[in-house]
Amino acid sequence: MSIINKMHQELQDGTASAPILASMPAKKHKQKVLIFCLISLLLISSIGLSYLIYNKPDNRQGLAETIAAEVSSVAVSQPVAAKHKVVKVTTTPQPITITPRPVKEPAQKVAVVKKVTSAAVVKVTATPKPKQLVAKKKVPQVEEKQQEKVTNKASSSFLEIKKSTLTKQQLADIHLKKAQKALSNGDTLLASQEKSKALRIKPELHEVRKSLALYYYGAGDQNRATSFLKKGALQYPEYSDFNLILSRIALKNGETQKAYLYLDQHPPKVEGHLDYHVSYAILAQKFEKYEKSEALYQGLLSQRPNNGRWIMSLAIAQDKQSKQSLAVASYQKALLQIDLSSKAKKYINQRLTYLASQ
Repeated sequence: MSIINKMHQELQDGTASAPILASMPAKKHKQKVLIFCLISLLLISSIGLSYLIYNKPDNRQGLAETIAAEVSSVAVSQPVAAKHKVVKVTTTPQPITITPRPVKEPAQKVAVVKKVTSAAVVKVTATPKPKQLVAKKKVPQVEEKQQEKVTNKASSSFLEIKKSTLTKQQLADIHLKKAQKALSNGDTLLASQEKSKALRIKPELHEVRKSLALYYYGAGDQNRATSFLKKGALQYPEYSDFNLILSRIALKNGETQKAYLYLDQHPPKVEGHLDYHVSYAILAQKFEKYEKSEALYQGLLSQRPNNGRWIMSLAIAQDKQSKQSLAVASYQKALLQIDLSSKAKKYINQRLTYLASQ
C-alpha cells in the first residue's frame, strides 16, 4: 500500500471516530483540507529530492513516476476528503534510511540544476569550464617597421669572427719559445719536451733535432739520441750532419767500421762541409782505402791549399799507391808549411830518403 493511500484510509477512519469535527462549517473545512494537501505535497517533494540526491541515478526515473502517481492520486482524492469534511489528519511518515554515497566532483565542471515541476525531477548536467582565451595584441605596423630597422642595423653592425688557422711553422715557433723560456729558467727537461713537440709538428727542423740528440746523449740516453739522428738521416739524406754525429758517436764507442759506413752513405760536397770530409778521409786512409783518401784530401786542399797536415796525408795516400813522383812532390810541399810538428817533419824526411834511394 502506498503512502498516499494509507493516509486516505486513516483520514476515513478519523472522520468516523470524530463526529464532532464533521459538524463544523463547510468553508473552514475546505481551507483545512487545502492546507493539508499543500503540506503533503511539500513533504512528498522533500522526500523525493532527498532520494534522488543520495540514491543511484538508475532509480530516479522510477521514483519520479511514483511521485507523479502519488500526486495524481491526491488530486483525485480531494473531493472525497471534502465530501466527508475531514478537518485535520496527523500522519507519521515512516523513517527512510538513506546512506549517502560520495560523489567525485569532476575537475573544472559546473553543475546546473533544473527543476521539473510536474514530476519533481532534478536533472544534473556537467558543462566543461570554458577555456580562457588570451587575446593577442596586434602590433601596429609602425612598430613592425621600427623592429625591422633595428634588426637591419644589428645585422649591419654584426662582427663576423673567422677562425684563423696557424701554419706549422707558427705552431712550432710557439713550442720553441716555450723551450727557450724553460732553458732560461734552467729546466732542461721541459725544454726538451717542447722541442720534441715542435719537431713532431715540423720534422724538417734539423737544428732542433741535433740539439735534442746531443741533449739525450749528454743525459746518458744514447739509444734515444741515435734514434733521433737515424730518423733524420733517413728522411733528409741531404742533411749530412746527422751521419757525421752518428759517425762520431760510433768512434767514441770504438766502432770505427760503423763510423766509416755512416760517412760513406751520402757524402756532401766539400764546400761548406770540411769537417765531414776530414773525418771521411781519415777513416778511408785508416781502412786502407787510399784512392778514396787521395781524392778526399785533394778536395780539401782545393779549399785550403796551405794546410800542412792535409798535404802530408795526401803524400802518404800517394806513397801507399806507389805514386812515387807525386808522393815526393807532396812531401816536399808539406815541409814548407809551418803547421807541422817536428815529429811529422822527421817522418817526411825519412820517407824522402827512402824514395830517393829507390
